[in-house]
Amino acid sequence: MFYFVTSWVLFLQGISSMSSLAVSYFYKNTLQVEPALLSTITSLTALPWTIKPLYGFLSDGWPILGYRRKPYLMISGILGSVSWFCMAVFVNDVWFGFVCMFIASMGMAVSNVIAEGMVVEKSRGQTQEFASHLQAFVHGAQAIGGIIAAYFGGFLLQYLADRHMFMLCAIFPLTIIVVALISPEVRFDGDLTAIRADMAGKLKELWEAFQHPQIYKPVAFVFMLNATPATGATWFYFYTNVLHFSSTFLGTINVVGAICSLGGVLIFGNFLANTPFRPILIWSTIISTVFGLTQLALVFRWNREWGIPDAAFCIGESAILSVLGWINTMPILVLAARLCPVGMEATMYALIMSVNNLGGVIGTQFGALITWGLGVTDSNLDNFWILVLICNLSTVLPLVFIGWIPPDGEDYGAEITAESERNQHKQKA
Repeated sequence: MFYFVTSWVLFLQGISSMSSLAVSYFYKNTLQVEPALLSTITSLTALPWTIKPLYGFLSDGWPILGYRRKPYLMISGILGSVSWFCMAVFVNDVWFGFVCMFIASMGMAVSNVIAEGMVVEKSRGQTQEFASHLQAFVHGAQAIGGIIAAYFGGFLLQYLADRHMFMLCAIFPLTIIVVALISPEVRFDGDLTAIRADMAGKLKELWEAFQHPQIYKPVAFVFMLNATPATGATWFYFYTNVLHFSSTFLGTINVVGAICSLGGVLIFGNFLANTPFRPILIWSTIISTVFGLTQLALVFRWNREWGIPDAAFCIGESAILSVLGWINTMPILVLAARLCPVGMEATMYALIMSVNNLGGVIGTQFGALITWGLGVTDSNLDNFWILVLICNLSTVLPLVFIGWIPPDGEDYGAEITAESERNQHKQKA
């Protein structure tokens, strides 16, 4: 049942991307939003993912009716469903839409924290290989959900209006409530007052654990890796205004990307699970940058001179970058799980992944600022190539600090826990 619950929550996280194309069309065509603002709005909706420690902290130390997992899963399902219903029925304003998507994102983030906390608990005391395979399994479910969402997200827009897609997306979060009811969890019958009184102690322990170089240096590297400028939603405007791609073909590109993302997960799980993190991160980042620079050929239309159709170029590029993207991501997920001290797995893992997500938000905001500064708009994409160049070249800059990543797969969380226990014994002595 553990595997079903965790994989289903991650599957729904993948399927939730079904709304992404509908959101882009809705903001571009209905609300007349420019690329920089759309990038800003869509990235800000990811902010709930930057406060994941709060959800993990509440889940670990503040049970509801004696349960640490079930109630929070149910709350997340309700938040997501209500938010997408409002998008479908009531939204006619840019910022009201932002609020709805923000709350929906929060609901998904809460369920993600619960599932990942369960995965971290399962990984505790296991080998790097076991932890790698477990991460590959649950995130494989996410990739499968992404594949389904990518196809139907584009295909259904031929027959459904944007708002109808939002209504469809309101159904999926309701299944989390069912999953919560069957989730294997033993009711806690202890003293809730004592648990809540211990929250301050947990915060202190979290802060002390985070002060270890074995934790804060890798986390800082992960942040920098994600905080480089990103093109954000501007590619959507290029695809629709310049290349005139249909929603169906945009969905096809997303399908290829999602399938290849699953391929990246499988490659990591089967061939790279025992490989040190540093070389994986170095080479996947460098190769991604090289292939990312080939996007300039599409922007300048060189691919047409070479006899490569726009559609074929975009599909091939999406395939390669998606595989490399997940090969680059998986070591970070495994490392994050193995940095968590015993007793605060959900909270620490959520904190590490929040820093990762915050980096992504900041990177997209940087990209939106550059987009605005270059004067790139819905009707003027002349300087888009400069944005693409800056965003790709900047991705290799964090590799200067690759030494902050552990050279092997040691369980630093267990080491830090053991060190803290030794220090406590010394103080008592």
